[in-house]
Amino acid sequence: MQIEHHAPRRWLRVLLLMGFCIPTSAFSISCNVLGFAAAALPPPTIRPRYTGLVGQTVGVLVWTDRGIRVDWPSLPLDTGNAIQSKLKKASAHDLDKTAFPVEPASILRYQQDHPEVDVEGVLELAPQLGVSRLLYVEVDDFSTRAAASLDLYRGSLSGTLKVIEIKDGKAKVAYEEPNIRAIYPPKSPEEGVPRGNDYQFYLGTLDAFTTQIVHRLVSHSEDE
Repeated sequence: MQIEHHAPRRWLRVLLLMGFCIPTSAFSISCNVLGFAAAALPPPTIRPRYTGLVGQTVGVLVWTDRGIRVDWPSLPLDTGNAIQSKLKKASAHDLDKTAFPVEPASILRYQQDHPEVDVEGVLELAPQLGVSRLLYVEVDDFSTRAAASLDLYRGSLSGTLKVIEIKDGKAKVAYEEPNIRAIYPPKSPEEGVPRGNDYQFYLGTLDAFTTQIVHRLVSHSEDE
């Protein structure tokens, strides 16, 4: 019974001693070495949430509602291009033999030339694009100004990612994640900041959001 009661306390004391490592002790050198070693360790790697892109042909389509397209007509194409560009950079080490045969501009043009797709849905469109995986991003909201004051800047973009798998002419949603949101700058106050311009915050917010999308699909370090 004594062992059961006192063993946790002994381990706690050992851990505390290891944590404080008082320099006046004979263990100061070891503590310093441990500290430097811990600082030198690479950040942990976070695995992708969806791993089915390896060896596939991949396309990217970004959809926004009419209101967002009126204010930001280039947003769907810029977002699609950024996602595909970042995935191509990752393909050398994380997406072995993954190909991107169709540019986002071509997919977007096909969608625009076939307005009936909006009614039929993306699962009807996907088999017609010549890819085995379609990354479909629905942008719910986008702004470069703070909600509290239009005179202050704060980028915000939110949306849903769907990974659609296509096989034998049929499509299905294999992965879906709603409410993916990016803020630019990442730690900016909700009331916004006074310096900047809309184009700067457009690019920064787009980069932050597309990085979050890509992180769902490839491995990345914790501090990226």
